[in-house]
Amino acid sequence: MIDIWTKQARTWCDLVKPTGTGRQRVPGRHNYPSKHVDPGNFLENDEVSRMLGPGETISQDDAPSIYNCVHCNECGTSHERALLAKKFIDNGFTFDGKDELERNFKGTDTPYQSNKMRIRPPPGIPERSDRLFFMGCLSTIKIPKFTEDALKYLLSRGIDFTILKTEACCGYPAYAAGLFGEYERVKAKNAALFAKYEEVVCLCPACYFLYTSDYPEMKTRFSYISEYLTPPATKKTGSVSVQHMCQLQNRGHPEVSGQTNELLKASGYDVKDVPHWCCGGGKGYMYRTDVIDKIAETRMHDFTGDYMTTTCPGCYWVLKVYGARCKVEPRLKDMFELLG
Repeated sequence: MIDIWTKQARTWCDLVKPTGTGRQRVPGRHNYPSKHVDPGNFLENDEVSRMLGPGETISQDDAPSIYNCVHCNECGTSHERALLAKKFIDNGFTFDGKDELERNFKGTDTPYQSNKMRIRPPPGIPERSDRLFFMGCLSTIKIPKFTEDALKYLLSRGIDFTILKTEACCGYPAYAAGLFGEYERVKAKNAALFAKYEEVVCLCPACYFLYTSDYPEMKTRFSYISEYLTPPATKKTGSVSVQHMCQLQNRGHPEVSGQTNELLKASGYDVKDVPHWCCGGGKGYMYRTDVIDKIAETRMHDFTGDYMTTTCPGCYWVLKVYGARCKVEPRLKDMFELLG
């Protein structure tokens, strides 16, 4: 099966180009975040390619290097790195939390022990619509306010949509961990469901990327919620720092970052110049959590102004947790609050 996935890797990598090989965007900081915080365990692209070779052996000792990746795709090879994780797992090796992650996916179709949504959907969402708003497991379980704000925003703009009572994860955490069996299972389950809708609007950029690049082709149109964001009727005030989304920035949709900045400016905000750098939350809080901690804590000190914001659920969780831990001054507000 590795040959099939290696062929698929070439398709995925056609969508992106490495963006971390140029000048340092943040002085003194490597553009590859996992290389910056743990250079001794960072695998260069050619090393990943070599280790994927059919004649190359890997061992349990390679775990710290194989999982020293937050899937920002700054290097342009996050898919090959997932394939390397798959090879690692297929050879019978493990990582801290692997059994629990696999057990959770088998039991709840998510990386969590429970798939019970913690959101309180606002009134007015129809039970039926040709447009499905897919919120994502992190959004509905870990950061309910963020998701409720998104729902209220869409309703306030007169967007017709419905939601599911229970969602299965898009599969990204399993894919990134090398658990391709669980990834393929939830992918098939979601694909069958999505075929019933004319459009699926994604709240999570990781979901959007998978649905538009690796899920089966179907008549359903997939869109990202940024398409539905517009300036408010009343001008806003204040300065804001934006954490842009690696899942789009480094995967074929860099234009969304500029559109987001222009949207905030059109809304009246002073947008601070914050060079793009990953927040550490690209594949959730799992595997090398020590690396995620270091990246997130480093990133928090880049934000200035009255507010810090993002449209990405994973980034929002990082800003919420580490912003409080690092006692940063900007107040966290999601995009839907800022535009409301």
